[in-house]
Amino acid sequence: MLVFIGLMLALIGHAIWQIHDLGEQMRGIVESHNRKVQLATDLLEATHNRHSSLVYVTLMRDPFERDERFQAFIRWGYAVGKARNELRSMPLSAFERNNIAHQDRLVQRIIQLQEEIIDLAAREETSRAHIHMDQTLRPLNMEFTRVVEDLRRHERDLIHDALVAARTAARSAILLHLGLGSVSLALAGFIALAMHRLLARHAGIIQRQMSDLRAAGQRLEHQATHDPLTGLANRALFRRRMTDELEHARQEGFMLGVMYLDLDDFKPVNDTHGHQTGDALLCEIAHRLRQTVRIADTVARLGGDEFAILLPGLENQVQCDAMERKLRQALVPPVELESVTLVPSVSLGCVRYPQDGRSMEELLHAADQRMYAAKHARRAQILAPCPARG
Repeated sequence: MLVFIGLMLALIGHAIWQIHDLGEQMRGIVESHNRKVQLATDLLEATHNRHSSLVYVTLMRDPFERDERFQAFIRWGYAVGKARNELRSMPLSAFERNNIAHQDRLVQRIIQLQEEIIDLAAREETSRAHIHMDQTLRPLNMEFTRVVEDLRRHERDLIHDALVAARTAARSAILLHLGLGSVSLALAGFIALAMHRLLARHAGIIQRQMSDLRAAGQRLEHQATHDPLTGLANRALFRRRMTDELEHARQEGFMLGVMYLDLDDFKPVNDTHGHQTGDALLCEIAHRLRQTVRIADTVARLGGDEFAILLPGLENQVQCDAMERKLRQALVPPVELESVTLVPSVSLGCVRYPQDGRSMEELLHAADQRMYAAKHARRAQILAPCPARG
């Protein structure tokens, strides 16, 4: 009997050790791959923003605005390098090393082309810079995005495989030890029952750990695709949804609306009342935009005080004009904050597919141009001298 009890205790101890060790291994593997998914997402966002900043460098005529966009271009380049360096510092598989090596070759060529385009822009050869960007740099950027997306998809697949393997191994371990315990049930039912409860408790722990890891992955995905201040979609998610809606509009023959909005005189709000007040104003504007648009529409914060709205499934120009009027009316009322009342003003640029462009880049560029035209017209109206009184 003592030998039997000793064997049962050894069996229980082995089960506890095996399940605990499996849980620890699974946690380490999944957390490592989750970090790689986050770094790949950061790399994609930084790459998109760096390219957008370069586009603005070639478009800006004002030297101060051009310098501001160039500084943003430099900052996003640092973010690209930081994400890639952290990826290199982690343990890598053969696939991951090959993927990063492929990135290195593309980055070397992309940096060379970006320097050439900046040089053309500095010499005011804007047309050549745009042609160089569209015909040479854009395909390389798309290839780089595809390579990074392959890495992110690979890491997600590994996370899924690790969870499936852990679940299968845990189930196998439970079944194995329950099977061995059932042989001894005739002699010691109470020992088998105790072991079953112990295994069930550890299985519940593993299930909770897997649920926590899945929840962490979902939080990371949300953080990667949404603005942390307003909760709106960020630039990467906006471009992804716009790609999908453009394809749907082409197939179904629908009109697609794109709006760019920029808060007027937002910097003085931060300078006068503080960044906390500026953040509160941005959150209120985001809330009003969400309350005004349709459920199917996408509202995004592109950065700073710039917002964008995607309006899919429009049937005619009347719907687009009505939405523009509705948005302007929603943004006009004053914003009552704790210690100050602010009267928001926005510059809005609205374009439609296919009338104003057939590709995403064409539509975004046209919307940006119209928004800046509206902003310059407003400034010109403010600065225009009043007529002399007789």
